[in-house]
Amino acid sequence: MTRTSRSVKLEVVAVLLALFFLFPFYWLLQSTTKDNSQLFQGTFVPGTPNHFVHSNLTDVFAYKNGVFVHWLGNSFLYAGVGSVLGTFLAAMAGFAFRRYHFAGRRFLFVIILGFAMVPGFATALPLFIVFKNVGLLGSYWSVLIPSIVNVFGVYLMVVYWNQVPEELFDAAMMDGASDGLIFLRIGLPTMLPGFTTLTLLSFVAIWNNYFLPLVMLNSSGKFPLILGVTTITSLQGFPVYNLTVMGAFLTSLPLLLLFAFSQRFITPQLTGAIK
Repeated sequence: MTRTSRSVKLEVVAVLLALFFLFPFYWLLQSTTKDNSQLFQGTFVPGTPNHFVHSNLTDVFAYKNGVFVHWLGNSFLYAGVGSVLGTFLAAMAGFAFRRYHFAGRRFLFVIILGFAMVPGFATALPLFIVFKNVGLLGSYWSVLIPSIVNVFGVYLMVVYWNQVPEELFDAAMMDGASDGLIFLRIGLPTMLPGFTTLTLLSFVAIWNNYFLPLVMLNSSGKFPLILGVTTITSLQGFPVYNLTVMGAFLTSLPLLLLFAFSQRFITPQLTGAIK
């Protein structure tokens, strides 16, 4: 087999895989143009007539006096605050593991790795009991506080901090920089790709977190989008599938835009850090 034919076969496989992974989004996109009856016809072509704007889009924003906008704001609150603060705290913890040598350091890191392997739904019941006892159950804090704690992020930040050369820290200390200044002015800008990557991963995880808000919240006005769109029903209590599909499509758009505009930050930047 020649190198050219092998390259062509790899390209064909890559294209087929791309189509495979893009098909669910295409199905979602074309389903937003249909009403309820057209959704159950099982076709993969846009609906005729097109119900995207004049029915589905306007109705989903008008649902229950615009509660969809509140769900959107809640999602940005949970995912935005949770991802940024969680990444910042994880970066501080990673910096501590990188810079300080203290008793039990290795054991504590192993414990963190162990907790990182615990699935999120396994901690939902203990969190429910804790927030119920402290009187925060059903509040925004019951979703925000667990979202800020990112155990896997600590491990990832340790990996990124270990890539920062020791000479960079030594040079900063010789110039009289404190640990706080090293962390904020030297460390974070140097490991910006890692910080950005973890923030994006955390944002997506919190944005798509369905189970935690389901357990913690009892008011639909505090629901995030991922949970709110599943509660869209008619006055008779029946699911309105065309509005649910439109809501799911709108829920995915912020993530697509976020990744599109943040690609330039996910690039190695350690080259040239030390002169």
